[in-house]
Amino acid sequence: MYFISAPFGNYLKFKNTISVTGSWTIQPRPGLYKQIAKTLRYTKTGWRNKIGLRNKGILHAITQHSHNNIMSLAAIDKNDWYTFESFIPSDTSVEINISCPNLDKQVDQLLPGFNIFNSSKRKWCIAKISPIADEKLVDKLIESGYNTIHASNTLQTAKGGLSGKVLVPYTMKIITYIKQTHPHVQVIAGGGVTCKQDAQDYINAGAHHISLGSVCFTPWKIKGIIND
Repeated sequence: MYFISAPFGNYLKFKNTISVTGSWTIQPRPGLYKQIAKTLRYTKTGWRNKIGLRNKGILHAITQHSHNNIMSLAAIDKNDWYTFESFIPSDTSVEINISCPNLDKQVDQLLPGFNIFNSSKRKWCIAKISPIADEKLVDKLIESGYNTIHASNTLQTAKGGLSGKVLVPYTMKIITYIKQTHPHVQVIAGGGVTCKQDAQDYINAGAHHISLGSVCFTPWKIKGIIND
């Protein structure tokens, strides 16, 4: 399966893919277009941004949600996961984003309640992790019931999160670890996928699904990746 990663899933939909919308926070975080203009840059090593989860908030997300999509959620404050859970229907597919590198404050990766979304009613319940997530974090997520791990978010730098080919060795390392230690867990692999061979390399390494991120800046390339 191919996933259109957030935030691109807010705007793009393709046949035989799943769009991930968000990432959504409890309260609106205005200034999206200002941050895009201010921080989004293409560098020699890939796209870099420091948008910092700018979005219209969870109440807006719920009104716009399609049951075929996945909602990506990001907690900032202590009780956010519980608040999300009170708003979101128990059969809505979710991705918990515990790996945004661009917030204006340090956030504990595993705030209380991060594990409350596991429900047999949800088709997808995914944890999205940092490219430098340590093995203990991966283990804890899996032990808490997450059986799908999305590797990975952007790589933190001083000027923002970096995406593209630079992520490949990090994602490969996570795939290898999960394949060896948690073979029942599915991996959504992303980072640097710009053609069908890139996707196949991740599948050959042990990934089950592919996430499409910065390639969505050139959406005409996507059909060449997802079509058999």
